[in-house]
Amino acid sequence: MILQLPLPNGDVAVYFRLPATIWADKVQLVGDFNGWSTQATPMRLGEHYWEAKLTLHAGERYCYAYLIDEVDWCTDAPTMERAFGAPPPPVTMLPVDIPQARNRAIAR
Repeated sequence: MILQLPLPNGDVAVYFRLPATIWADKVQLVGDFNGWSTQATPMRLGEHYWEAKLTLHAGERYCYAYLIDEVDWCTDAPTMERAFGAPPPPVTMLPVDIPQARNRAIAR
């Protein structure tokens, strides 16, 4: 799940969340925003979620995936639901498929 909160300066606070029920020692958020680094953005385990928060530029588009225990890649299903008349989210987040995530991280 991804939550986006516009900030006063025009940027967007983006919260990436995975269920805390994922059996893992560590989860990394990997994507365009960190050069596909598998170490740059660790997620923290809370009571209900693994979570990472990023501040991103509004109007941009980013691809991302999750790396679990440095071995298993996973991604979110894209969410396109919006209330009728609601504006689009300020940042477009695109989950990539697993082979594409692996290749982008390796190419780094």
